[in-house]
Amino acid sequence: MAIFFIQRFYSGMLNINQLKLNKNYSKNQVGFTSNQSDVKANSQPQIQQQTTSKTSSDSPFKDFCPSLDGFKSNMLNINPQNKLKIYYYNDVHGHTDQIMGIAKAAKEFKKENSDVANFVFSAGDNVSGGDGKKNEFVFDLMQNEMQTDASAVGNHETDGGNGECFEETIEDIRIPFIATNATFEKDSPMDEFVQKSKIIEKNGVKYGILGTMPMDIKTCTKADSQKGIEVMDFDNTVKALQNQIDEFKKQGINRIILLSHAGYDQDKNLAKNLDGIDIIVGGHTHSVVNGATEGENVVQSKSNEPVVIVQAGENAKYYGTLDVDFDDDGKLVQINNKLHQSVSLTKSPVVEYLKKLKLGESPKVGVLDEVDPMPENRRIEPHGWIEVMADSMKNELGTDIAIINSANIRKVPQIGTITENDITESAPMKNKLIKTKLTQKQLVEAVKNAAKKTMTDPDGVPGLLIGSGFTYTITDKGDLVDFNIIDKNNNKTPVDINNPSQDITYSAAYDEFTAKKEGGETPELAPEFPVETFDYDKDRTMMSYLSKMPDKEKLSIKHDGRVEIQKT
Repeated sequence: MAIFFIQRFYSGMLNINQLKLNKNYSKNQVGFTSNQSDVKANSQPQIQQQTTSKTSSDSPFKDFCPSLDGFKSNMLNINPQNKLKIYYYNDVHGHTDQIMGIAKAAKEFKKENSDVANFVFSAGDNVSGGDGKKNEFVFDLMQNEMQTDASAVGNHETDGGNGECFEETIEDIRIPFIATNATFEKDSPMDEFVQKSKIIEKNGVKYGILGTMPMDIKTCTKADSQKGIEVMDFDNTVKALQNQIDEFKKQGINRIILLSHAGYDQDKNLAKNLDGIDIIVGGHTHSVVNGATEGENVVQSKSNEPVVIVQAGENAKYYGTLDVDFDDDGKLVQINNKLHQSVSLTKSPVVEYLKKLKLGESPKVGVLDEVDPMPENRRIEPHGWIEVMADSMKNELGTDIAIINSANIRKVPQIGTITENDITESAPMKNKLIKTKLTQKQLVEAVKNAAKKTMTDPDGVPGLLIGSGFTYTITDKGDLVDFNIIDKNNNKTPVDINNPSQDITYSAAYDEFTAKKEGGETPELAPEFPVETFDYDKDRTMMSYLSKMPDKEKLSIKHDGRVEIQKT
């Protein structure tokens, strides 16, 4: 009886599992060996508790053979054309401080594996926000430094509205962007640059490459970013993918890879409902998935053949290497999936030089002496940078309170000199800020519902609401314990969380995405009073706020306890 282990937990050592389907005995026989990945013990990937799974009687892995001699014999008999190595990354979000780490590793990967078929793949969300110059910098690195072979299209590739920013930044980029499950308005930028599928030949073998955009795009993007873009629902996505798989098969292509920005659970569902997919390189949920475990990230396809699913977190903290062997019929017979950390606590002089060349000199705002690092899962853990940014919105717009969805902050600048570019990268979405009134009931209900959804969701979606002008305590199950209003004189007024007032109102600052009613993540914050709109986002208020601080040359930005989480 075979037992495999998936390493998906919040803290502790991640061990890499190598899963082998031993062809010498039968196509269904499986064994495993283990060694350590480069994901260290002090990492805290946002993934669920360790699980183990036993093979079932109808599993394609049911006949376990522990003979290492058999493994060695099998490995010696593998046709070199049946070997494939993949370097993968996802959800970089234009995080330029850390992208050089994965770029350097990709370049080394290409060099070290020049004698075997290899790919460098992205699962999308390479950029974030509509800053064309910065996005162009990222795509240039992907093409010329990382030699990326193909990429999925994430929801953030659409930032800037109808793909116009995307078009501007990839005019000179030759990377194929693939979305099999999306249709685009004719003659639109996305229609011109995004492909339904791609065939790439390596070492005399043709591989079919497919892609998916997120099926929840209407809830995770601004309205103007969705114009002219239609992403299919799950059932139609399956049909579109299967139709293209069948077309590949007609051409004799039996090694098929899906670059998916649908999310980890959706990828597992896709794998189980498709016939012919071998590998899914995933993104969107920022899951850290290490190793190869049957029943978790190695699942049975519709035709009872193994499909491996991989994903490497977010913000260039991790990258992955996947080594697989196929048999002559294109079925996986060996899988070795390994994650590697790529964490830098100091700015890279090389990246800063390249950014200066591409983006120009960015004005200095101040100097960070100490700052909370970005939490592993920013949606469920408050930190100092987002709290001070909320303070900046309240101060600069002159309101009683300010609110930020914790998922909206994509980066905490590193210690040292901080520039306007650094701050913009931390809030890159270019939402417009609004000023309106909120009732006490709206505010409390929004905080309460966001907390419950976030703390009970495996990925922490939609994210806690972090604010200025109020504090609150929740349990780690998401139950609201207390809520207080903090006035401009720092006086605290407790609020009855079970009976908040509909008559008491507060002037409030937040962004237009948080204010979305239809398909929004916090519908309680849809304005009921007149709205004043500002043509800038919270990065601008942060620049102004920090530049006025008397200690701006020695800033200390730490969590101040305005949001507390009690363990139950």
